[in-house]
Amino acid sequence: MPKTKKQLSKDSDEEFTPGPSSQAPSSQAHSTQAQKAAASMDPADQEKRLHDLVQYLLIMDQKKLPIKKMDINKHVLKEHRGAFPVMMKKAGDALLQVFGIELVALEDKLKGTYILVNRVDTDTEDLGNRDGQAGQDFTPVEWPEEDDAKTGLLMVILSLIFMNGQVMLDSYMWHTLKKLGIDTDFNHEVFGDSKKLITQEFAKQGYIEYTRQQNSDPPVYEFRWGQRAKQEISRKNCLDFVSQLYERDPEQWTSQWQAVLEEGEAMGTTSQD
Repeated sequence: MPKTKKQLSKDSDEEFTPGPSSQAPSSQAHSTQAQKAAASMDPADQEKRLHDLVQYLLIMDQKKLPIKKMDINKHVLKEHRGAFPVMMKKAGDALLQVFGIELVALEDKLKGTYILVNRVDTDTEDLGNRDGQAGQDFTPVEWPEEDDAKTGLLMVILSLIFMNGQVMLDSYMWHTLKKLGIDTDFNHEVFGDSKKLITQEFAKQGYIEYTRQQNSDPPVYEFRWGQRAKQEISRKNCLDFVSQLYERDPEQWTSQWQAVLEEGEAMGTTSQD
């Protein structure tokens, strides 16, 4: 997992950072305050709030939008907001043990928000084998139903970014998608306003970053993987997806295969820490 930093918010609620680093020495005093707040709760009330919190996180994640700390405090913890880090730790443990889902704190511009990441192994072949249609390609002619089509489009976009060296100009993105039958200058029969879907919805969900290059005039925008994509999708899955589409061995993509190997080594190092 990426390293995270902890700080006090304006309302003095401590941020919760899942994982072993959540008990760093600099935050022990604040953790003690949160533990006292949690200990002051009636046991039955704490259990109910924990159940409500888990349900709230699962429901809100269906929208695939980062879940805000202030919304959790407002709608679930309420007067027990001081126990936020303790309750989030308990909820994170429950989600991982029961559902195999990890509660992840986002960083940078999305600090103070959280996502749920399925840690159960998945196979990229599933993206091309929905509803019993083995080997279904993402072509200009046949796209799956809307929800699955969005998943397919997202995977195509992330793959393009990855294969282009982790960053891609929007002009090149639009040009490439047009070749796939998605002209972002016109409404698509499945996606509607595809440019809005990509630059706004996918960006809000944390799957991509769509940013303007500094000092560009006229403005030039570029795409990168967002924090949710980095948590949910491995480079190997992405390369496997592209290799299936082009019927090539992953090793034939030299630089991308090297990136996959480096990712595997990094994950192995992290698991040993």
